[in-house]
Amino acid sequence: MRKVILYIAMSMDGYIAGKGDDLSFLDGFDHLSLVQSSYAALMDSIDTIIMGRRTYDWILSMSEWPYTGYQSYVLTSKPMASSYATLTQETPKEIINRLNHEQGKDIWLVGGGKLVQSMLKSDLIDEIVLAYIPVILGDGIPLFNGVYKKFTLTGVEHEGGLILATYTK
Repeated sequence: MRKVILYIAMSMDGYIAGKGDDLSFLDGFDHLSLVQSSYAALMDSIDTIIMGRRTYDWILSMSEWPYTGYQSYVLTSKPMASSYATLTQETPKEIINRLNHEQGKDIWLVGGGKLVQSMLKSDLIDEIVLAYIPVILGDGIPLFNGVYKKFTLTGVEHEGGLILATYTK
C-alpha cells in the first residue's frame, strides 16, 4: 500500500504561513544540506502529489510548475482544466482510496492547512515530516488547528537551527 506523507515546514508556533500567505520565514533554510537531502529523498520516494486549491494557486503565482513528471492532484470545489495537475472534486478519502488501488510510489501531501486537517481527521496520513523553523509568527495559517491525532516520533535531525522531525502512525 502507498504511504501518504505530509512533508512540510512550519514555525515553532505551528503556522505554515504568516499573515497574507507570507512564507518569508522560510528564507535562509533552503541551502542547508539537511533540507536538500531530505527533499531529494522525498521526491525519489513519490510519484504522486496532492494539494489544496489555495496551495496550487499560490504555486502558480510564484513560479513555474515545479512538479513536472509527477502525477499531481488538486482537491477543489471548483475544478477547471489545467496542464499541470488534475483538479478534482473528490474528497480526500475518495482520492486516497482510489490511488491506493493503483500501482505506484508514495504520495506527497504538499498542503495546505485545511486539506491537511481534513486528511488527519479522516486518518489518511501515514507519515509526517516536519521542518521546524526557529521563528515564532504569532499568526497566520495553522497546520493542525484543533486536530488531535497520535503519532510516534521515528527520527530527528537538525542543522542551522532547523529541526527535521519524522513521525509515523
